[in-house]
Amino acid sequence: MAAQTDRPPAEVGTPSRPAFRMFDMVLFSVAAMLLLSQLTVTAAVGPTAIFWTVLIIAAFFVPYGLVTAELGSAYPDAGGIYAWVVRAFGNRWGSRVSWWYWVNVGLWVPSVYLMFSGAISSMFFDGELNFWVQIAITVTLIWINYWVNARSLETGTWVSNVGAGITIAVIVALAVAGGIYASSNGSATEWTVSSVLPTDALPAFIGALPIVIYNFLGFELMSSASTQMENPKRDVPRTIAIAGVLIGGFYLIATVGMQLIVPADEISETTGLIDALQRGLGDSAIAHVVVNALGIGALFCFFACLVPWTIGANLAAAESAQQGDLPKVFARKHPTRGTPVGAAMLCSVVGTVFTVGYAALFSLTDGAIDDVFWNLFAFSSVIFLLPYIVMMLAFRKLRRIDPERPRPYRVPGGAAMTWVITWVPTLLLGAAAVFFVWNPYDYSLAVTGSILLGLGVTVAVQEYFCAKSPQWTRERALERGEDPDTARQFADAPLS
Repeated sequence: MAAQTDRPPAEVGTPSRPAFRMFDMVLFSVAAMLLLSQLTVTAAVGPTAIFWTVLIIAAFFVPYGLVTAELGSAYPDAGGIYAWVVRAFGNRWGSRVSWWYWVNVGLWVPSVYLMFSGAISSMFFDGELNFWVQIAITVTLIWINYWVNARSLETGTWVSNVGAGITIAVIVALAVAGGIYASSNGSATEWTVSSVLPTDALPAFIGALPIVIYNFLGFELMSSASTQMENPKRDVPRTIAIAGVLIGGFYLIATVGMQLIVPADEISETTGLIDALQRGLGDSAIAHVVVNALGIGALFCFFACLVPWTIGANLAAAESAQQGDLPKVFARKHPTRGTPVGAAMLCSVVGTVFTVGYAALFSLTDGAIDDVFWNLFAFSSVIFLLPYIVMMLAFRKLRRIDPERPRPYRVPGGAAMTWVITWVPTLLLGAAAVFFVWNPYDYSLAVTGSILLGLGVTVAVQEYFCAKSPQWTRERALERGEDPDTARQFADAPLS
């Protein structure tokens, strides 16, 4: 067998019985990737969103899913994406990836909960709920999220399962509403070949690519908890196939349903979902009850969609810290439950600081915070894409350096297929990251500059962690009773 470039991460905190069945894994993935908050963003792209979704499924989603299936079944390590990158490129790149993965979630959590509190204001207070009350709701939800992470994986599982079920119910209701509206009033959107196929391809591609790519990331989350699965080598590939069909199909159904009711240029990214349900289902008393019930369900889904992401990111960060690639505080676990309370606590602290800072900046700028908020969201999205670029490259390198590794699921094809399935998704991910920062057809120096500034700070922090990582690794090795001189002997394998 070819020499392995680094030690596999240690399995720590494994429960006495599996917490994940394949059914749970499918719903866990659906809850993480089928996001109600993304439906309006996708539908606002217009009828061409259907074309781009189908194209991205073929060019990106399928290869990405196949790669994840092979890595997850061949290397069912605790830590998921972090463990795969460490095996391929060493601890320094593991440190970078785990930091990107974790800090993105820390920034994304408050953005979704701010949307949650805004929806409460719109649904129940005619948009007049005091802003600081909304901030208090957001901060409370951030710490409820911490409580779910600290409880147990089983708690996170049932929250994700319920959220996935409600998400599917809302999308089915949206499809029904679209059918009702179109049968009575005709479609609000013109469905022709010219409207579905992009006529001005490059601007449409630049606008749609980041959004659609964003929608189809997250399969590796379940591998972060692979040591708590019943049979990861068997279940990971099956889960990806089932969940992939469900996620892709439901996004298409939701896009068409919403555009049957509301023209794309009139879809609000914040209230578009409720607007479409209200217009599609009508003004009857029963319709009002149904829309309110679905709206409350959507609020729960805003919360539930964050649970698998924070669980996956915190588990990966805890495993990274256990190996010495992040500060020790990230590795702190609950003494009896084994949950990553250190990483979860820091995630909530980051979210709280960001939310309070958002509120203070809102007060200082008298409402101009919307632009700043979008800039920060785009910044977190760029960070979100970076680990996947390294993961795709890790797949190719592990194929080369570890060819005899048993792979219960193996991506079909030879060297040429491995090249294609690595580089096509990698290039698409890179392009999506660039277009989040810079859109040549909608350029703003303030937007691009603020994102680049944030990326500069993030890189500075990660490189400090990389510089300290050898010291931390020795310390962790001594704590485990290992020889510190051999703990990192393959830690800095070159990118080749």
